[in-house]
Amino acid sequence: MAKILLTLFALALILGQTNGVVHCEKDVIPLVKPCSGFVLGKDAKPNQKCCVGLQSLAKTAAASELDRKTLCICINYLERSGFVNYTKAVQLPDLCHFITFMPIEPNPDCYK
Repeated sequence: MAKILLTLFALALILGQTNGVVHCEKDVIPLVKPCSGFVLGKDAKPNQKCCVGLQSLAKTAAASELDRKTLCICINYLERSGFVNYTKAVQLPDLCHFITFMPIEPNPDCYK
């Protein structure tokens, strides 16, 4: 029981300490939501809003290791809540012209 509480406390600290820059609900979800049609396999290519959002997140991730980890955790959580076509998702960095800040795979290790 103590290990579970310690783990939850550590996760809360990680998610809460983002230098005031990254918040999952406010900052990440609105930027990745336009990509859902593509990564769910409904759209043939990502739309402009998707690409602009991912480019913005990549810049944020490049500026801070803590923000990169927080972004990874947020996106990993979002991936688990819906079916992601990883064959399409791995195309996003090339199609949207950004350098990926996390492994594009199921259950990435966000702490590397």
